[in-house]
Amino acid sequence: MEKMCWKTCIRYHNYFCTGFHRSFDFFISSLVVYFCNTLFDLKTRIEFIINPISGGIKKQSLPDYILSHTDKSLYDIHCTFTQSAQHTKVLAREAVCNNADIVVAAGGDGTINNVAEALAGSQVKLGLMPLGSGNGLARHLHIPCDKKQALELITGNHALKKLDTGTANSHFFVNVAGVGFDAHVSGKFAIAPKRGFISYAKITLAEFASYKSRTYRLTIDGNKHTLDAFLLCVANGSQYGNNAYIAPEALPDDGLFHITVLKPFRILDMPAIGYHLFAKTLHKSRYVACFTGRHIYIDRPSAELMNIDGEPVHADSSIDIRLMPSQLKIIVPA
Repeated sequence: MEKMCWKTCIRYHNYFCTGFHRSFDFFISSLVVYFCNTLFDLKTRIEFIINPISGGIKKQSLPDYILSHTDKSLYDIHCTFTQSAQHTKVLAREAVCNNADIVVAAGGDGTINNVAEALAGSQVKLGLMPLGSGNGLARHLHIPCDKKQALELITGNHALKKLDTGTANSHFFVNVAGVGFDAHVSGKFAIAPKRGFISYAKITLAEFASYKSRTYRLTIDGNKHTLDAFLLCVANGSQYGNNAYIAPEALPDDGLFHITVLKPFRILDMPAIGYHLFAKTLHKSRYVACFTGRHIYIDRPSAELMNIDGEPVHADSSIDIRLMPSQLKIIVPA
């Protein structure tokens, strides 16, 4: 009987020790995983969504550049090339679902629009690497168009600004929504073989002589106006891009749209209007009428193109434009 008890004690001792070691090993392994995950979570997750064709700039080497110029101990970097506007929106929505801290739109105003639409209303910050033809929103916010400086801003000392956004019928926009000549030119520019400012300027000059003004019925916060206009721009930001200021007094965080109506003018007046456009004094021109408001309704003779953040979209003859305040968290210079 004593022999059986001794063997039983040895068996239970070995079982206990083996179980203890297994439990201890499991505890240590769990602790290591926990601390690794905690340290990983401390990294800032940044998703770069890159438009490979914006601005006519080749970007195949951009992911390598980004990864080699960021501190991997501080940032968890992911870079993806987008294949279309819709793909850009899908990637941005996935980044939000994957708990990204920052999503960077590396492209032009159209790319920014598609990324911003997915981020609006969330806590995810929008970063800009302006690599488009005009870069209107980035220029307004003083975000550098140089990739090195833009990356340093995103990963370095910066501030956050909450921007208003807008909808024009079902279309989201951050910077501008326009009808008339600017929408006509954006349609021509979209199918042009070359991108960039020079191509845009050539199209503008070529189309100017043949374009005819329209009569618009405009309702701003309930106040009605009937105007003949060469173009009509509802601006959240101040410029189209390339420092062409269509609404010099506009601020994208003031809770108001600034509406610029460019009236019909003679070809001889074009140089003066061009000067005002780049001198930030267009609102002082006698050919311009300016308004502010939050809810704008445009009724025009027929369905035509509309300019949404530099991209042409087809729209009905009636356009309902509404402001959504403080929807977008964006990284800006401190």
